[in-house]
Amino acid sequence: MKPKYKIINKKNLYTGFFNLNKYQFIHQKHDGNWTNEVEREIFSGAHVSTLLPYDPIKKEIILIKQFRAGVISRYDDDYLYEIVAGIIDNNEKPEETAKRECLEETGCEVNKIKTIQSYFPAPGSSESYYHLFLGEVNSFKGKRIMGLKNENEDILVKAFKVDHVRKMLKNKQIINGLTLIALQWFFLEYYKN
Repeated sequence: MKPKYKIINKKNLYTGFFNLNKYQFIHQKHDGNWTNEVEREIFSGAHVSTLLPYDPIKKEIILIKQFRAGVISRYDDDYLYEIVAGIIDNNEKPEETAKRECLEETGCEVNKIKTIQSYFPAPGSSESYYHLFLGEVNSFKGKRIMGLKNENEDILVKAFKVDHVRKMLKNKQIINGLTLIALQWFFLEYYKN
């Protein structure tokens, strides 16, 4: 299929942990005509693998908490509940990243992995693309502190009973987008009481 857009110019505005680029482009409208020139600053984002760790024997979901700079201006209550996520390394498959990140962030090996969905989390402002998986793991009692010291990670890890996680969702305690998507899929499509 022929692209329905034409990039006129792309300029890098910032290079750091992530990049910020300015695009000038036109795109085809629904009636077949072309737009006038459009300018947008687009966050480079990342190619990411995410994984919902679930213990099917104990009926527990593992959630993590860590500091996220993106919430500084809007949220100061506590760290967000999240699922496992990490940037896909060069020459690494999304499934491999999901398994690696689960071990690094929770201390749990993935026994079985299931593809859920791949998606763009914020296509109006970012090039990020996420792969979402369910990973069957053996959960643990209590809490753990995990993460890679060389990446300055400090991750609090805890297993919750499935019914408790459902209550957390209903009480709006989970406000991280990818975690919401994963848990909603889990309760709508996968988990059968």
